[in-house]
Amino acid sequence: MAKKSKETVTTPFGRVPLTKKEKKIVKQVADNVKTINNVYSADFSSIDDTIEDIKKEVRKQGIDYYSCNNIYIILQDALKKVKLAAN
Repeated sequence: MAKKSKETVTTPFGRVPLTKKEKKIVKQVADNVKTINNVYSADFSSIDDTIEDIKKEVRKQGIDYYSCNNIYIILQDALKKVKLAAN
């Protein structure tokens, strides 16, 4: 019986095989990651697009008090980091 080749991901704990569901999530995340081509000029359109994506995901993922509270904490932390970005 031949072993099926499984897709793996490298973690700090070694290489870990991925399930079908995890492969789908990794592909979705990879498709959604955007890069900024020129880091030396201010391109607010990509930042605005990211903010709109965050709004959509917050509405989709914030289904109960616990998740909304976690989202709020994460966004407050992100806001602090944005304020520190110019320093």
